[in-house]
Amino acid sequence: MKRKFSLVLLLLAAWLGGAQPAYAATDRQDSNITIVKKTRVAYNKGNKVNTWTTYGAGKKLVGQVKSGYKFTATGQAQYKGRTWYRIKDNKWILGTNTVTTKKYASIKAKAAKTAKQKKVVALANAQVGKAYVWGATGPYSFDCSGLTMYAYKKATGLTLPHYSVSQLYYGKAVSTKKLVKGDLLFFGSKSAPSHVGIYVGGGKFVHASSPTVGVIKSKVSTNRSSAFYPSSARRVI
Repeated sequence: MKRKFSLVLLLLAAWLGGAQPAYAATDRQDSNITIVKKTRVAYNKGNKVNTWTTYGAGKKLVGQVKSGYKFTATGQAQYKGRTWYRIKDNKWILGTNTVTTKKYASIKAKAAKTAKQKKVVALANAQVGKAYVWGATGPYSFDCSGLTMYAYKKATGLTLPHYSVSQLYYGKAVSTKKLVKGDLLFFGSKSAPSHVGIYVGGGKFVHASSPTVGVIKSKVSTNRSSAFYPSSARRVI
């Protein structure tokens, strides 16, 4: 009877041991691992992120996860000054290839913003050479605010008013010395500009200039007496 009871205990212990996560025994033996429950996102500038069998010496590459893969870490360890996180299936990922969910949301928002800026610039550049017609909003001819209105609507879905003074109240004011691609540049009076264009990078902007030259790309002037010296700028995206 005593022998049967011992056998039952052994079987029960084996069953309970099998029900534990595969890393449980390792955790009890490895004092470097901190048991955590921390949500992180794999991130490596859009590239896939490697996963490893362990965090320290002797680790082997076991696979990859997509940049943007969200996981809940079950363990955390330090090795040679670097943080590692254990993800599901007892795989490990280097901490520098992860970010918080808040940080990842910020990265995605910034990437989406940059993509929109590039679309606006590409669309503005594509209009160079077309005719200037007062009151025209494209796609074959434009006036100055008609061009900015067209580029933003087609590239981002944003509807700007067809008037340079009204466009002055969209987005946020930015320094004309710290421009980024896609910014609106205004010329003439600071409070009632007579002209508007789109900054496309490299110190240049695209604008529907006049009936004589049509839509052109010009250099942003630093000379206050120049017609191409901007009085203000707005960041719409």
